[in-house]
Amino acid sequence: MAFPQPGSEWPPKAWRYWYQKFHEYALWYGGDPELLAQYYSSLYPDTASGKFWAQCELEERRTMLHVPIAGDIAATNAALLFGEPPQLNYDGNAEGGKRVSEFVKENALFAKLTESAEICAALSGVFLKLDIDPELAGVPILTTRTPYQALPEWNRDRLVAVTFHRVVKEDDSGKIWRLFEDRRREGGQLHIRYKLFQGTSDKVGREVDLGSIEETATLGLEDVTYPMEALGVVYIPNMLPNRLAPGSPMGASDFSSGLIGLMDALDEAWSSWMRDIRLGAARMLVDEDFLGDDNRFKVFQEVFVKLHMGDARLASSGYEPLKPMQFSIRVEEHMKTTEALAIEIITRAGYSPQSFGFSLEGRAESGTALRTRERKSLMTRNRKGNYWQPALWDLLMQMQQIDLASGLKTGYEPQEVDVVLQDSVVPDPLEVSETVRNLEQAKAISREMKVRMVHPDWDEETIQAEVKRLVEENSFGDPFDGMP
Repeated sequence: MAFPQPGSEWPPKAWRYWYQKFHEYALWYGGDPELLAQYYSSLYPDTASGKFWAQCELEERRTMLHVPIAGDIAATNAALLFGEPPQLNYDGNAEGGKRVSEFVKENALFAKLTESAEICAALSGVFLKLDIDPELAGVPILTTRTPYQALPEWNRDRLVAVTFHRVVKEDDSGKIWRLFEDRRREGGQLHIRYKLFQGTSDKVGREVDLGSIEETATLGLEDVTYPMEALGVVYIPNMLPNRLAPGSPMGASDFSSGLIGLMDALDEAWSSWMRDIRLGAARMLVDEDFLGDDNRFKVFQEVFVKLHMGDARLASSGYEPLKPMQFSIRVEEHMKTTEALAIEIITRAGYSPQSFGFSLEGRAESGTALRTRERKSLMTRNRKGNYWQPALWDLLMQMQQIDLASGLKTGYEPQEVDVVLQDSVVPDPLEVSETVRNLEQAKAISREMKVRMVHPDWDEETIQAEVKRLVEENSFGDPFDGMP
């Protein structure tokens, strides 16, 4: 596709459906009830389909509450994948390894991965992009881009080109300036080109000079070509297949497969519960003769003047000048409904309810028990890890390639980095000790491996020093030492 044609519709027709879905996913992930109500009741009325959030008028929105379970799902996904930083295995003494270490440190890689994993779960996938800017950093700069900011091109399910875009300026008259960055390989080289368009919300508009507005003039953007085969970009799908587009390399959001309807129902049940609380507040029906000159009933007044009530009221045997009123609050019914909906949402998203605090019975567990209870979450984590692991290997290789191709750093050979995703379940020390003891009794483990299993966080030098100490402590020495 490359750059859009001047004056063409925005978003492009081929992506209009997906951008609408990404927008919808983003609103649930963001959790702003005002934006949800606006989206379903005015922006896209055809997509409402009787949803709770489409049934309210502006003045009624104050009584509608939102449960941010979509954000919790995305955050849990990130915690399962990168709650513990992945292990990167490479030669740290080689020049390539030193550059990898600098890249990891300068870009706060592990924090960036946690951020990206949240976006990936919510919006169906995520792009990790490498840029070169010597004035900002001495290593390639890593940035995150959502599917809502990209127009990817695929060939045999491989990303072969991508055009990123973002709004850099918008004025009160409705004019919008969009910056486009196109990346594609041509003739064995990576070409990165930039264009700026001035248009509207639904039109690309006309191309204008990059220096025409301050927002892009100060960026110093220039078309550049690097002698490398890669794009300096990797795409990680959240989960495949995408049931909305079987066979597509685009990932599926955790909120697809009917979850939006269930989350909408959860908000309706929660709002109904809060409505019961508001209606159930104790109230007092008061005869008008109890009111003072200001038409207010004085609750703390101890003495009242004798009332001159009308004969009709005095003649009525059922007349009550003061009548308390309080409706029942259906706590049990609402609690069961909201809990059932929440568990259904979590389960359909691919996680165990225990990962979200359900049915924990007040216990904190680890090891085998926790793995058993959170098996569904761990299986989902493993499936998603199969997409993240090769993508991170590719990212770290491309980082070295663009580092060399740009001349930011020269004189080293790129090296492969083995990426190992860590288990987010903390091992139980008792479980580990029993495993080591059983292996020792079976004569199936060395002293060094025992140290590695008990202390997986130790570096190589510390492990070898501990093995040496164990050898010395368990040695009886030479029985003839010191004899003439």
